[in-house]
Amino acid sequence: MANSIAINHLALNCWNLAEQEAFYTKYFGFKRARTLKRKTGGEIILLKLGSVRLELFPTERDKTAGMQGGEQPIGFKHLAFDVPKLEPFLERLKADGIEPEPIIELGELLPGCRIVFFRDPEGNILELMEGYSDEE
Repeated sequence: MANSIAINHLALNCWNLAEQEAFYTKYFGFKRARTLKRKTGGEIILLKLGSVRLELFPTERDKTAGMQGGEQPIGFKHLAFDVPKLEPFLERLKADGIEPEPIIELGELLPGCRIVFFRDPEGNILELMEGYSDEE
């Protein structure tokens, strides 16, 4: 039974599907896996990286004025990605005007692990992790 269960996707409500798709494609290598046409108009985009998918749902900016994605009191906190080295990734972000938070050294808690947080174009919090490994 355990082998037949896997996470299929994480869904994000988005003001600008094209901008979000371009961001996750450029920085993380996601590829479009499927486009679904909605009966109510518009589309839903599924992006895939390995076995993980992001499902991008359109939402209306006028109904969500003043809001942005990010940590919630309950529910979504952030989405984390493993990277081989933080600095080259951070250089790419900064070159595009994205300012990450300072690198956090987790040596005492997780030997060899370093992390950094930043936000996608719509404010969702993302984490980069260098040197993380599960317990043996």
